[in-house]
Amino acid sequence: MREQHEAKGLTMRDISNISGKPHSYFGKIEQGIRGLDILELLELCQWLGIDYRSAINQINKL
Repeated sequence: MREQHEAKGLTMRDISNISGKPHSYFGKIEQGIRGLDILELLELCQWLGIDYRSAINQINKL
């Protein structure tokens, strides 16, 4: 997630403003404290303007 939002010049606060979720929500995801279910992943991709298939392919490479 960090790579994606930094590549777009967005901070966690920017994504927070776009999504309406607190920036701490995204901080916990980046720190690995909080996971995402598939619906949250799809929303995150939408907020970041990335294709969900690309995100899933990146996850599969891990």
